[in-house]
Amino acid sequence: MRRIGILGICAWVGMAGLTATAALGQWNKPNPVVSFEKKADGLEVRQHDGILRLVVNSEDVLHVTYSPLDAASPERASDWVVVKKDGPGAPFDVSSTEKAIVLSTSKLKAVIEKESGTLHYVATEGATGSGATGPGSTGGPMRGKMLTTDGYRSLRPVEVNGESTFHAEVVFSIYGSKEGLYGLGQHQAGVWNYRGETVDLSQENTNIAIPLLVSTNGYGIFWNNASRSRVNNRFVHALYLSAEVADRIDYYFIYGPEPDQIIGRYRELTGEVPLFGRWAYGFWQCKNKYESQQEVETVAAKYRDLHIPVDNIVQDWFWWVTMGEMKWNPHYPNPQGMIDKLHQEHFHLMVSIWPYFRPGSATYDEFDKNGWFIAKTVQPSFHPVGQALYDATNPAARKQYWANANTALFQKGVDAWWLDTDEPETEGREDNLLTTNKLFVGSGARYANVYPLFHTGGVSEGQRAASDEKRVFILSRSAYAGAQRFGVTAWSGDVLSDWITFQRQIPAGLNYSISGMPYWTTDIGGFISGGDLNDPKFRELFVRWFQFGTFSPIFRVHGTRNPSENELWSYGPDAQKILVDYDTLRYRLMPYIYSEAWQVTSNHGTLMRPLVMDWREDVEAQNTGDEYLFGPAILVSPVTTEGATSRTVYLPKATWYDFWTGEKTEGGKRVEADAPLEKLPLFVRAGSIVPMGPKMEWTTEKPADPIELRIYPGADGDFQLYEDENDGYAYEKGAQATIGLHWDDGAKTLTVGAREGSFPGMLKERTFKVVAVKAGHGVGIEETEGADMTVSYSGEKVSVKL
Repeated sequence: MRRIGILGICAWVGMAGLTATAALGQWNKPNPVVSFEKKADGLEVRQHDGILRLVVNSEDVLHVTYSPLDAASPERASDWVVVKKDGPGAPFDVSSTEKAIVLSTSKLKAVIEKESGTLHYVATEGATGSGATGPGSTGGPMRGKMLTTDGYRSLRPVEVNGESTFHAEVVFSIYGSKEGLYGLGQHQAGVWNYRGETVDLSQENTNIAIPLLVSTNGYGIFWNNASRSRVNNRFVHALYLSAEVADRIDYYFIYGPEPDQIIGRYRELTGEVPLFGRWAYGFWQCKNKYESQQEVETVAAKYRDLHIPVDNIVQDWFWWVTMGEMKWNPHYPNPQGMIDKLHQEHFHLMVSIWPYFRPGSATYDEFDKNGWFIAKTVQPSFHPVGQALYDATNPAARKQYWANANTALFQKGVDAWWLDTDEPETEGREDNLLTTNKLFVGSGARYANVYPLFHTGGVSEGQRAASDEKRVFILSRSAYAGAQRFGVTAWSGDVLSDWITFQRQIPAGLNYSISGMPYWTTDIGGFISGGDLNDPKFRELFVRWFQFGTFSPIFRVHGTRNPSENELWSYGPDAQKILVDYDTLRYRLMPYIYSEAWQVTSNHGTLMRPLVMDWREDVEAQNTGDEYLFGPAILVSPVTTEGATSRTVYLPKATWYDFWTGEKTEGGKRVEADAPLEKLPLFVRAGSIVPMGPKMEWTTEKPADPIELRIYPGADGDFQLYEDENDGYAYEKGAQATIGLHWDDGAKTLTVGAREGSFPGMLKERTFKVVAVKAGHGVGIEETEGADMTVSYSGEKVSVKL
């Protein structure tokens, strides 16, 4: 009876409309509305204990803040996160009834109860999508689809790290809702749907805090607070968002209803995603660690001798004499010669640099003298006494850090940056070391999560200022909201080399992707616990992880191995064949991958797509976190069980083709997919157009010609083929070309649209080999023999009937 009573209290969701949410407020001090005023950019509501402000950022985004009465609005470093500033972003109306104040845009309504200050979010009647909380549609001022309710906001005075501040908390009422909750960055508990879970937003090796929450009810919440925070839904009917340090409650409420729309608005707020060089989407060879120039050069040469596709090789840590100095040690007698040789062999080089400095160099002394260190180690362990973390929030320190990297590495031809340990790493205690120290911008506790944004931003902006001929690529062990605009790929950190850890990488990567962060990777094979290369069980794990990596946004091996090898020939001839096959497939798919990367840049796309992004209202899709779409077409189902020869795959409602056989299957059900060691279950959605290029040993070895266009009949479909100069930033000024492809399933006709745009070196005439996939035809890795149609294309629109 008590349960029924609580639910009854919240029955406003579908019934009366404007009853105070007593279940949320019974232990909280009443906070009624005293007055309100329409502003040029939104609404200001004075409550008994604070001021609620709603700024209309766009027709589907409201910037919500709640401040103490008469509080100043200090400048905050977290403002660096949001690049789109507030302003009247869309037309809106404000109205009032006896019981409520209503702010309305064309898509969204915010209804504020005068008695309690409770804030309801409602999708305007006629706005697309469903997703009601509780019974559904509401009437009166609440007419439309209920999304969620900000039930109570509190600011509790506290002292943190010597600063008088507030603990901020908001409780959202989600009584009766069956919504799924996703995002929040990357976490390692193996959880996909966070409904009923608690997530700490605190940077740590293997855990990345991105404060964007995405709901299947059609909304997102971007929590604009850089201190340690928590998202708590342990009691499934209440969702608590809290922050350790705050001047005010600060979040953006984003209406989608689709996740792609929410991610699009998030990126408009925090920054768009630049395009990597084409080489970055190829294969990355890495291990812990190459010890000499000779070893790096030997490995690169062997890859070319064996004709194994690869674009990148990585130099991990301790290539330096003293950490922070960026001076090559004597095992690298001619760094310039090494880099030049790698470039001649069509390799790109990424080098690891840390935000830490060890005593014993002039660089250390300079940073120390200028007060650019946050803290130093006080007793010896893995690192010596006095090792110091530089203050990336200090503009002068950031500028000098880049200047050092530029002189020592970038000017010599280093192509990419591995920014390791930038949470920043704190070992031996639970609290991040920022939380008890002062930064240039203020208390470290206030800005505990934002360090990697400043650190990666300094390097990215430094390179962009130095040259527009090479696109920024940063591999970072941590990230924060906005890092996507700096050319950052995050990886999942120093994970174990075992099956359960491998399983957990998939939901970790999917939640990171739906957090609006499109580029992510793992250490294929795991990092820690030194996998035994001669152990058949570890070889199996590595092969399965490598198959998953083939269909990750960035494709990179790394790890600690016994013996210290990690090249594709290190795992024996049987494994090598499988690994090279998948490596070859990655390169054949490069026209598809690079075109979808352009969609990330130009259209807020997401390359690694959890099923919920395309089937939001499908309960099975909502709770499937071990498979995903790679781009719009290819459903990937990694095999994460030792010894498995098959796995169960959920196919959402659509028609699907087995990539390997061409057999057709209707979705909306689970199927048992064949999965011997050499086979990763892959299915392609009907209506897809998948461009596949010729085999290559590096991404720019030759023009992508001819292109095999695999058409998967059963639905209409579109694809936009994108090309540019493959590196440099001329694409931002229009040096690019697209070709629209359309499949009319009813007419069985493919239309290759007129080319739009141009760039230096563009292939003006090319050949498309069109293949309508069916059982045994247009399948697998190899080029299809006997295309259904060959199209000679010179840039003009052409249609062919199959």
